[in-house]
Amino acid sequence: MRRSYEPALNPTPAAPRPLGDDNQAASAPVLAARGLGKRYDIYPNDRSRFFEFLGSRSHHREHWAVRGLDLEVRRGEAVGVIGSNGAGKSTLLRLLSGITEPTEGQVAVPGRLSALLELGVGFQESFTGRENIELGCQLLGLTPAEVEARMPDMIRFAELGAFIDDPVRTYSTGMALRLGFAIAVHASADVLVVDEVLAVGDQSFQRKCIRKVESMLADGCGLVLVSHDLHAIRALCRDVIWLDQGRPRMRGPAREVVEAYLDLDRVRAARARTDGEAPRPAPQPARVLPLPPSKVTEDDAELQAAVLRATALPDAASLWTDSPGDAPRLEDAEGLRVSGTGEVRILKVRTTNAVGEAVERVRTGESLVVAVTFRTTEAVEDPIFGVALHRNDSTYVYGPNTHFDGVLQGRYHGVYTYFLHYPRLQLLGGKYRLSVAVYDKGHVRPMAWHNQLYEIEVAQDCEDHGLVQLPHRWGMVTHHEERGR
Repeated sequence: MRRSYEPALNPTPAAPRPLGDDNQAASAPVLAARGLGKRYDIYPNDRSRFFEFLGSRSHHREHWAVRGLDLEVRRGEAVGVIGSNGAGKSTLLRLLSGITEPTEGQVAVPGRLSALLELGVGFQESFTGRENIELGCQLLGLTPAEVEARMPDMIRFAELGAFIDDPVRTYSTGMALRLGFAIAVHASADVLVVDEVLAVGDQSFQRKCIRKVESMLADGCGLVLVSHDLHAIRALCRDVIWLDQGRPRMRGPAREVVEAYLDLDRVRAARARTDGEAPRPAPQPARVLPLPPSKVTEDDAELQAAVLRATALPDAASLWTDSPGDAPRLEDAEGLRVSGTGEVRILKVRTTNAVGEAVERVRTGESLVVAVTFRTTEAVEDPIFGVALHRNDSTYVYGPNTHFDGVLQGRYHGVYTYFLHYPRLQLLGGKYRLSVAVYDKGHVRPMAWHNQLYEIEVAQDCEDHGLVQLPHRWGMVTHHEERGR
C-alpha cells in the first residue's frame, strides 16, 4: 500500500493556484484515491483479542467499512457521496482527510485539505475562541502571518461578537459550530471535505455557509460532500458516488445517481410495509428523453385576469411594511411542516378553477390553479418556485418547479403571487395534499417551505384504477383466427 499525503503541520504548504493558471494545473486532481479500503477487526471480547495475540489462531471477524473505491476531484469540482446509514460514508471521509490510515489502496492530496467532519472536535475548552482559531489554523498548516491576516474575517464570519474572547467551554453548541466552520472555510484549501455540516447554526448562518462553499468552488477549491440532503447534493455536486455496504454501487451524474438511490429507497420502503419481496429497480435509462417546453402561464391573459381577481390584495402595501418577524418553523407528529431560511414568507395559498373561483374539490380532467402569495424580506435573485402533489398517504405524485421548466427567473423584492395551472388534472379520485416552496437559486435550501399543508379532493366519474389517468388507446392485431363452419 502506498499513501501520499501532505502533513497538516507543514509550516509552508504550497499556496493554492487560481483557476486558469494553465491547463495542466486546472485539470490536475487536488485529491485522488485508488483502490481505497478500510478493514476493522472485530473481537467478541477483550479475552479473544488477548488469546489471538498469544497464539496463531484468529479470534476475530473482518468488517470492511470501505473497499474498492476510486475517486478523483479536480479544481472547482464537487463530488457527492450518498448512501444509507452504515454505508461507509464517514469512514471514507476520515480516510480522505488522513484521520485514519487505509488498510489497502492510497490517497494522494498534493495541496492543502480542510475537513469539516465533526465541527468543534479538537477545540481546547479552556482556550478562548480567538486562541482556538490560532490553534486550528496552525493545525491546518497556516503560517502565523496568514493566521493574523485572516483572523478578522474568521471572527466576523463566526458572528460571536465579544464572546470570541471567552473560553470555548462557555459556548453553546451552535456557537462552537460557527467557530469550527469559520476556521475550516478560511484555510484557503485546495480541497474541502464536508460531512453533514452544511446545516450548522440558525437559518441565516446556513445561508452564509452555503454561499461560502459556492464561493470556494467558484475560486477553484475541490469539494467532497457527504449528506443525506439530496437537494444539496444535486445542487452543489456534478458527480455522485453511491456507497452501499462500503462499496461503490453506482457513480455518475448527480441527477441520475440520486434518482436511482431514491428508486431503491422506495422499493425498500414498500418491502418493509408489505413484508414481502419486491422487485429490484430497473436500471436507469442511458439517455433522458426531452420533455416539451413549458409555457409561462402568465402569458394566458384570461387566466392571468382570473388569478388576479382571486388573489387581489387591497392591503398589499401594509403587508409589505409589516415586520416579517422570525422565519416560521412548525413540526407535528408527521414531521416538519413549515420551515425556511427566511428571505421569503408565504402569506396565503389558494386553489381555484380556471375562472378564479375557490375550489377544494375538483373532478378528474378539470382545471386546477394553485396560487401562492408571498413576500420577500430581502431581494432574492432567480428563486425557484415549486408546487408538489402528494396523495394523503404521503406518496409523492408530482413536483414541478420553475428551475426545471426554465421560467419566472429574475430579481424579486416585494409582494407577489406565483401560480401553477393544470389545464386538465389527470389525478384519479382521492384526497391529496399540496406542498409549496421557494428555494434559493442553487436549489440547496428552502427560503420558505410549506410541506403538505393544503388539501384538495379529486372525484372521478370513470371506473379507472390507480393514481393517474393517462391518455391511451386500445387496439387489436389478429395473427390467426379459426373461423366457424
